[in-house]
Amino acid sequence: MRPRVIDSNILLALWHGRFPSPTKVKVRTKPTAQLVAGAWLKLNPGDGVLTPIRLELVGGSLDRDAVRLTDYFLDLFPLFDDGDVRREDWDAAARLARRVPFEPRPRGAMDCLIRAICQRLRLDLETQDTGVPPD
Repeated sequence: MRPRVIDSNILLALWHGRFPSPTKVKVRTKPTAQLVAGAWLKLNPGDGVLTPIRLELVGGSLDRDAVRLTDYFLDLFPLFDDGDVRREDWDAAARLARRVPFEPRPRGAMDCLIRAICQRLRLDLETQDTGVPPD
């Protein structure tokens, strides 16, 4: 089984204490951020994130405290790409964005980039986002 990237939509559900959160605790403090992430990783030890996912979550934070909590939360997840987003990833993302599915729907730039990095690193992607291009 390949390592699995957890997309931001699942991480946000964890953050807010919704399914599939193993704790049902909302992240409000550093200890709860670490508890929620740690509980997930205890059940799913091979899971991690990519740089674009970190950017999505940090960029969605509305104040400095939320940014700090997001960092505490995400720091527990392995960063599979080590921050190394390459030109080839952007090129592959552009190709994915141009592939219009049989049932047309938008393909987000970050979703295409996430899929491209997963393909390069041979990682599975766990997402509930219907706009992510298929593997």
